[in-house]
Parts: sequence; structure tokens; C-alpha cells
Amino acid sequence: MESQIVELLEFLHQPRPEIRALAVQQLTTFTPKTSEYQPLLISKRETLIPDLKSLCHDDTVVAHEALKCLINLSHDPRILQELDDKYFLNFLCLLILIPKSVLADAACMLLSNMTKHEPICVKLLEGEAKPLPGLCESNRLMDHLVEAFHRGHKKAYNPKAEFNFLASVFSNVSGIRAGRVYFIEDAPYDKLAPLTKVQIFTEDSNVIRRGGVDSTIKNCCFETRQHERILDADKLNTLPFILLPLCGSEEYDMEEFEQFPEEIQLLDDDKKRESDDVLRMILCEALVLLTHTRFGREYLRQKQVYRVIQKFHAVEKNEDIKEKCVTIVDMLIRDEAGPEIKEIEEDKKKEEEESDDDMVIEEIV
Repeated sequence: MESQIVELLEFLHQPRPEIRALAVQQLTTFTPKTSEYQPLLISKRETLIPDLKSLCHDDTVVAHEALKCLINLSHDPRILQELDDKYFLNFLCLLILIPKSVLADAACMLLSNMTKHEPICVKLLEGEAKPLPGLCESNRLMDHLVEAFHRGHKKAYNPKAEFNFLASVFSNVSGIRAGRVYFIEDAPYDKLAPLTKVQIFTEDSNVIRRGGVDSTIKNCCFETRQHERILDADKLNTLPFILLPLCGSEEYDMEEFEQFPEEIQLLDDDKKRESDDVLRMILCEALVLLTHTRFGREYLRQKQVYRVIQKFHAVEKNEDIKEKCVTIVDMLIRDEAGPEIKEIEEDKKKEEEESDDDMVIEEIV
């Protein structure tokens, strides 16, 4: 069978389109991790990946199969090195951004996997794009992706795409400092911080979208020097979007209630908390990070975050999350006579070494 698969690879670059189509369709069945032949395909990466990248330029059916193959193979770091190509990256983003592109969501999924490779994140941040009427007037590629994610929610920009996997791209990009700076600083073209367009989806119905957003927020909270900007209600105003998924329909004393962020003062009686354990933990970790600066602690005290966490802790079933709640409270009641905490790079390194369950490499079977 291995010799037949090797022979099949030769047909991927045949001049006749129907032969290429049949070849890539057959190849797709061998690309998932469950296939015993995936290691063989990875060993042929130096010729296979250029062929698959070329097929992404083919007709829609062939391009979709090629994207599926690349998605399935891109869990391997050696494949990611082959995909570390500025021109292919720009083409992939074009597939995402073109209105009515039927390949946009598959391209988002591949980009999500590709940005596990830090050099690709750097290229994405440095990428340039021409203003696209109807979407974005910026010259920065990342701005276009953020706008597609923001304005394309529930197929509002492209009836064929939801762009949910861009949330995972943002999570990966914000895993490096240049990415965090990008999300926190105002974009030159509209004077709005990209994080403000992303953070509003922490209660979205799609777990991929809200999971990537939660992780992006958490990553940005590692920027301790930007905590004032992140928390300020007149700037990024991120706190409400961390707290909302942790809130239920509990009742509070009016005096406390009036000190909460405005966004969580008008909750419905049937308000539900985040259902995913991993995402609740991520949100709690973001709060812990915000307590690493004196400004953050004082602001969280002022907004009665302690009371929200107290109610949350009382109903939480996951013991690890309950422990994180205790950590938040301990930081909020700490003695402010102690020294300020300025850097948390060691914590960041530890976080980057951990793999969140919702951020795993995606695969199409």
C-alpha cells in the first residue's frame, strides 16, 4: 500500500485537472492522525506540501480537499516549517477575506493550526494588505482579519463563512509579546484597540469563538504595564467581558451591585454561566493576572469582583477552578504595604507550556 500512496503523490501535479482532483481526493483519506500512513506522508513533506499549496490555487473542490489535507497534517512541526511561507500565508488570508469565499472557514482552520508556529505569527503581524472596501481600510493584514471576525459574526460579512477559528488565530498570535501589543494598542486606521472588537464575544454560542477570545484576553493580561489601559472603562474596558461568563442570576446587595461594572448590572433572571470548565479556568486565570499589579487589585476591589467570585465559588464544582477563585481572593485581600509586582514572565512561560483543551490542533476526518 505504501508504494501505491507514493505513486499517488505523483498525480498531484499532473497537467490534467481531473487527474489532480481524483488524486487529492484519494490522498485526503490518508491524512488524519488515525491513518497509519500519515507518517509516510509527513516523510514526503518536501515535495508533498508544495504540491498541496499549489492545489489550493486550483478550482474550489480541489482547493478544499488540499486545505483539508494541510489541516490534517499541520499538527506536525515539520509540516509547519514547510508552511512557513509569506506568499502562501498572504494567499491563505486572501481566501479568508474575499467576500463570498466558500473556502474561508477551511482557510481559518488551517491558519489556526499554522499560527502554533511562532515565526508564522510574526509574519502575520508584519503582513501588509490593501484596503478592502466593505471590510477594512487598514494597510495591516491583522486588522483585516480582526474586522472579518468582528463584522462577519453569524455570516454577516460572508454568507458562506462564520470565521470562528480566527479566534484561535488571535489566541496564538497574542501568545507572543508583539501580538499582545497589537491587540492592546489603538489601530492607526480607526483609533480602536483590536481587543475591543474581539472581547465582546466571551459569551458567544460557539465554543471555538469564545474560547479563542478568552485566551486572547488572558494573554493580553500578561502585559502588566498595560493593566490600567486594559481595565479603564474609557479605554479597553475588558473586565466586564471577563466577569460576564462567570456570573449567574444571583442577587446582590444594592450597595454592592451599584459598584459593579455597568455591563453586569442588568443581567437577566435566567443568566447562565460559562458551561466549559476549561474556559471558566481561563477567565479565572485572567483575573489572577490582573491582580499582579496594585492598580489591578485596587480596581478589582472597587468593582466588587470579590463578591462575584464569592458567588461563583459557591456553585463551582471543579476543584481546580475553586482553588483559582481562592487565589483571586487571596490577592485581593493582600497587604498593600508589600512591594509592587511588575513582571510575570515566569508565569507566562509556564502558561505557554500548558496546552488548553480548546486550543488543540484541529483536524478534518
